[in-house]
Amino acid sequence: MKRWRQGAGLLALVMAVVGCDYFYDVTVPASDSTPPVAWAAVYRAEVYEAITGGTQTPLSFEVADPNLYYLVIAAGTDAGGTKKVTMNHEFTRTCVQGDLGQNTSGLLAPFVDTQSGSVGSTVSNGVWTGPLVRLSDYATCNPGWTLQYVAYEWTATAEDFHGNTATHGWARMYWTP
Repeated sequence: MKRWRQGAGLLALVMAVVGCDYFYDVTVPASDSTPPVAWAAVYRAEVYEAITGGTQTPLSFEVADPNLYYLVIAAGTDAGGTKKVTMNHEFTRTCVQGDLGQNTSGLLAPFVDTQSGSVGSTVSNGVWTGPLVRLSDYATCNPGWTLQYVAYEWTATAEDFHGNTATHGWARMYWTP
């Protein structure tokens, strides 16, 4: 229970800080045919460890210690306001026993965050979502097997107030012992 409280406290602090760097208020225009920009980021200790935006830019971040918590972010920005961001995510791990390999993956329930507004409303240009992730939580192998690789992977889909969308392809945070 103590670990959960520490994680919840850290999340509240991070949520108060994250987004201040890139988000600002805008007015939703009458028309908008330009898609938003989708972002993927890894954030820890008030620092963006890795951040990429757009549909063609991959993000791959190797962690040195799988026991550290990182805030994994899916975000969207748009000059006319971002209405919604969706984060699809999963974990993967590889365990070995001699010459045998065992790959495991698991889809996780998506995160979705939205803001309300309509034409003429003052809204934020950006919306973000994402969990605190510790790779060691996904790094357990069956008895007799040895961990070779563990990763947390996600996509970010952003939608503006006129239905334009953009998706940042798979991003990953990983550890190799």
